[in-house]
Amino acid sequence: MKENFSDFSSIFAKQLKPDKGILLLAEPFMDSPEFGRAVILLTEYSQKGCMGFIIGRKLNISPAQAIDDFPVFNSMLYYGGPVSSDQLFYLHTLGDKLEGSVEILPGVYMGGDFETLKALIKEKMIAPAQIRFFAGYSGWKANQLNKELKENSWIVTPMQNDYLFGNKEHKNLWKVILRNMGGKYSMISEFPENPSLN
Repeated sequence: MKENFSDFSSIFAKQLKPDKGILLLAEPFMDSPEFGRAVILLTEYSQKGCMGFIIGRKLNISPAQAIDDFPVFNSMLYYGGPVSSDQLFYLHTLGDKLEGSVEILPGVYMGGDFETLKALIKEKMIAPAQIRFFAGYSGWKANQLNKELKENSWIVTPMQNDYLFGNKEHKNLWKVILRNMGGKYSMISEFPENPSLN
């Protein structure tokens, strides 16, 4: 069934270039337990390697349940990817409130001082809609992502902050983004996950 996707080769030919702050959407037939139908926000893109977070896979656990001495906070942990899955990472809108945080795109930051973060949570100075926590991240070694892009493994599209923060809970984020992109992308969003079952 993969050959049916060749009708959409023009989409890949006209894609945005990958960069920090850009989204990667898995092509619809990617056969991978980690990355099938994944939406990944790239937080680092260079010749040395790339890093990002799967942004739509909520785990059934809170940061306070997963980490010792973490304050109770009305937020859930998300699966960011298979690399360092025993470590906590976070994306947020706090900017300078967290010393050491790095801006990924306008208004979206990664990391920052962990002790300050815990103190701000204890003092109720952070709302759950301002931060998202991840277990692990997605990583590519030098030129690995470029190779996957040449193989048409990923659809590249701009990030919108409401995909990550705010009150919207996108249960099918991959499909939602493709529908929002319109045209042939909307058609791709309706492709079955397992074509052999149709």
